[in-house]
Amino acid sequence: MSDDCGCGTADADSRSSEGSADPRPAKGSDLANDDRRNPFAEGVARRRLLKSSGAVGATAALAGCSDGGGGGDGDDPEPTMFVFNNGDRTVSVIDTESDELLTSAFLGTTASFPANQYSTGIDADHDVLWLNVSGGVRGVDQRTLEEVAYVETGYGPNYPNVTPDGNHLLIASGGTTGMAPEGDENHAIFRVDADRDSDAFGEVTAEIETGYVGPCDMTLGPDGDYAFVVDVADEAIRVLSVDPFETVARVDAGEPVTEGNVLPFMCTAAFDGEYLLVENGEGTLGGEPEVAREGSESLWDIADPENPEEVGKITRDDGLPGAPITSEVSPDSEAAYLLIPGEGVGVIDLESFEYEATLDVGGSSISASWGPNREKLYVPVQDANQVAVIEHASREVIETIGVGEAPTGAAAGTVRPEGDAVAQVQASLASLGIAFGEMEASWCMDDHCYCG
Repeated sequence: MSDDCGCGTADADSRSSEGSADPRPAKGSDLANDDRRNPFAEGVARRRLLKSSGAVGATAALAGCSDGGGGGDGDDPEPTMFVFNNGDRTVSVIDTESDELLTSAFLGTTASFPANQYSTGIDADHDVLWLNVSGGVRGVDQRTLEEVAYVETGYGPNYPNVTPDGNHLLIASGGTTGMAPEGDENHAIFRVDADRDSDAFGEVTAEIETGYVGPCDMTLGPDGDYAFVVDVADEAIRVLSVDPFETVARVDAGEPVTEGNVLPFMCTAAFDGEYLLVENGEGTLGGEPEVAREGSESLWDIADPENPEEVGKITRDDGLPGAPITSEVSPDSEAAYLLIPGEGVGVIDLESFEYEATLDVGGSSISASWGPNREKLYVPVQDANQVAVIEHASREVIETIGVGEAPTGAAAGTVRPEGDAVAQVQASLASLGIAFGEMEASWCMDDHCYCG
């Protein structure tokens, strides 16, 4: 980035640990922003708007002499993290080599659980961000941040994943632990053409109606031949073949640790295809469950994908401090990182399948994503307006990065948005409480994600 017109590469305020004597603090709370707040707790405060002229002027000057953080014009990959700020509907762009905030741009939409497991590595050339919004999934071009596809599912909750080859987008639609049984009503799982070079790009190519079973998450094995879905209301793990697109196996979710139900609702397959991590509610369905949910983490052997077998479960008795909402598995398949709202990020050693530690990320989080090099895990911290960076080699928080309002979802990429002065100015205004457009909502699992 050129400094010809006085533009620096990053604002000092965007790097919360710059100048710190200890580059690797013991606790994420040491790096947390002091001003934590729910952006929807109050209306737009007039006093915030009084600050807008200086912020917007600075942003306009920066946008006028920068490329917005990379531009993606070269042939070399540019390791990048996209962080979706639910509070102001902006996206923050982070350089994952320096762990610096490059820019923020207004999207008008957001994502809580974007498709982020595959086609996001440093060698991938997939350049679409698939965002789960209420009612469907939107495809956004990484270079332009413009919408290139929209898949309407007709369901509020949608959980997408892209196959490792980037050719298919799979979406589990309809499931949430807050739903109650509704008899014969259907939910569905979709397969979508995700190949940008295809004439059918963005179109549904196959659909499975599941009945009212609550398909609540979607994960894929490393070869892309099999997908795994948890049916929360039907207490089952579903196995799909991707092509042909059909259910090939369903197994019972096991025995609950409480007097309620298991309620499997999120799942993540290991990169080596040996194990499946499943987050369980352990209670009963409903917005106000009869049996309070306390959560557990199950380990399933999926070496034979059509015959999953539960081989372990971690509960509160094993040190689990709260109910995990989702997980990410390290690329070497040696550890699992559990997102535990209100507690931090739990670490499970997958060789012993024992609960190892809880990392303090400085606030509450419900999702995370590996950077393109898959050496660091990026954790949006909603109530601290920052992203905590966990280094897998040390299994420690090594950095925090200030971003937008209530960051919730994240996805990696290897190209960066082209400069857009208008979008950057809009991002500054949005951060001050000025809403643009419809401020489209995402879908989250609880009130802590401030989805609107």
